Amino acid sequence: MHPQTSSAPPLQNLLRTTITMLEKTAAPIKGISRAGSFLLVVLVMLTFLDVFLRYFLGQPIAGSMELTGLGMSMIFFSGLAWAQLNNAHISMDVIVAKCSPAAQDRMACITWTWSFSILAFGVFTMARYALAMTSLTPVWHIPYTPFVLFGAFGLALLDLAVLRQLLERMLAILEKQGGATLAATLLFALLTTLLAIWFGTHKLPGMSTIALGCTGLVLMMALFLTGMPVAYVLLSIGFLFIANIRGLNAAFDLMGRTCFNSVSGYSWSPLMFFLLMGYICFYSRFGEDLYRAARTWMGHWRGGLATGSVCACTAFGAVVGDTLAGSIAMSAIALPEMRRSGYKDSLSVGTLACSGTIGALIPPSTTMIIYGVLAEQSIGDLFIAGVIPGFICMFCFIAVIAVRTRLDPQLAPPAPRASAEERHASLRTALPIILIFCVVIGGIYAGVFTATEGGGIGCATCLLLALALRRLTLKNFLTALDSSARFISMCFALILAGDLFGFFMTMSRIPMVFANSVAGLDMPPMVILWVIIFSLCFLGCFIPSLPLVLICIPIFLPLAKNFGWDLVWFGVVMTLVKNMAGITPPFGINLFVLKGVADVPLDVMYKAALPFVLSLFACIAIIVAFPQLSLLLPSLMG
Repeated sequence: MHPQTSSAPPLQNLLRTTITMLEKTAAPIKGISRAGSFLLVVLVMLTFLDVFLRYFLGQPIAGSMELTGLGMSMIFFSGLAWAQLNNAHISMDVIVAKCSPAAQDRMACITWTWSFSILAFGVFTMARYALAMTSLTPVWHIPYTPFVLFGAFGLALLDLAVLRQLLERMLAILEKQGGATLAATLLFALLTTLLAIWFGTHKLPGMSTIALGCTGLVLMMALFLTGMPVAYVLLSIGFLFIANIRGLNAAFDLMGRTCFNSVSGYSWSPLMFFLLMGYICFYSRFGEDLYRAARTWMGHWRGGLATGSVCACTAFGAVVGDTLAGSIAMSAIALPEMRRSGYKDSLSVGTLACSGTIGALIPPSTTMIIYGVLAEQSIGDLFIAGVIPGFICMFCFIAVIAVRTRLDPQLAPPAPRASAEERHASLRTALPIILIFCVVIGGIYAGVFTATEGGGIGCATCLLLALALRRLTLKNFLTALDSSARFISMCFALILAGDLFGFFMTMSRIPMVFANSVAGLDMPPMVILWVIIFSLCFLGCFIPSLPLVLICIPIFLPLAKNFGWDLVWFGVVMTLVKNMAGITPPFGINLFVLKGVADVPLDVMYKAALPFVLSLFACIAIIVAFPQLSLLLPSLMG
């Protein structure tokens, strides 16, 4: 709270009063987000019921896909502001974090001004798009207009949340640095905003679309380094450069359409469902069961707890399909146990941070879903293609642990051997999560339901098991909903912004020109592939892993098609490289998450991860050298 003081200057009192008023919106914003989360549970059950009725009675629910798409849009827009209030949107603040608190306040004031401006344009474009719409859904004939208007409302709530954070920074600058500093900061923010608007409405003479595309990429990287949220950067660059190339009206139309269509596409539904399933698994303590089983069977080995953590992360990833979920779940469970057993942080935190990435390979995989939609490839084929590479990655990580503990036994002393009874009991407790995996993967490849529907089936199975086993309290269930709402909004905001940025890249012709230029080089295709891999590894040092996929896949995909590479195999390679981005200093997001959980210095985190980064690179080399390791299972399933 910011109580007014009569002795304070009028501007400070005004800012405090406004901030206090905006703080009162936090409760309704949370309520709207939670309502959206309950709607997600309804969509999960709708998918479950649709599959059940179709498979057993031959009577599917008419229009279930369009109902799911409309519901997805409401879920996303209902959670955006709540994600903002919880600082869930990804930003590259590595450089800004090293600045003084005063400089951080000034930079945040500038970037929040820019963010507020682009979101205000988003509200306008969605309202404009909604009022111009007359179409209805094909089965239920539901008008789209109310749902697009709700999207505009959700963006408006998000803009209010950004405004609150902007005013808080302004107040901090005013109180600590004075009115002159605040005026200069705001003047710079407003002038640069006006310059951006001028650029969007005035074509630059003699500048080709290729030059505009390169300028946009450079400006994107520069804005990343300011700490501005990645989704807002992509949205800003996409909108401004599309406006410059095609005109302001075209940019408004495309932005409004993209803001709605990108988050209401049924093909994205498994991503939303699997994210919710991951949090339900976490709060139902299914991850604890996996770790307990791994610990009892392997804990007496040298480095056995670390090896067990790798295996548990692999198994947990086979259910939730997300890199961070596995790392967070296993860290909360395994790290205290390893520390009690005398394990050094230089091994344990690296093991936990990096092992979570295996979840992006073992099906189901959220990364594979994103790639499958972008590349228009079968998600089922991609899922099964990741199995063998996932186990290779697991064995590479175990090899790192074995080598390090042999060279330095003090890193990981062996734990007491568990009895046979304890081992068998641990396997029984791990049965629920094994059942979830069998239902999802078995159902997909038995033809009971599609890979797209698999997310809903898996989430419903997980929820029903958690309730039947009394593993999920009401409090934990609500916490799982709130956590999933934040992560879903962050993830889909990046997808939405990445789509708009992708349209700009297409208009600039950079992907096509790049693909044709590289294809014309007198170089073997494998050399080109390694150039792509090294480029992505380098970019992954600075760009978060999910934006890296959304930005780079549309650029490199035409090249893969030109060389005739199998796009399923290429998807596995890109997933491995994306995994490396998640654990590569300085911006590997898994490293930052584990740093917070483990409370260790960042340099310790970096050193602990380095052997696993090298191991993952070796895994990439194996998959590149032997493509059939990825393609064997899809060919057998086909």
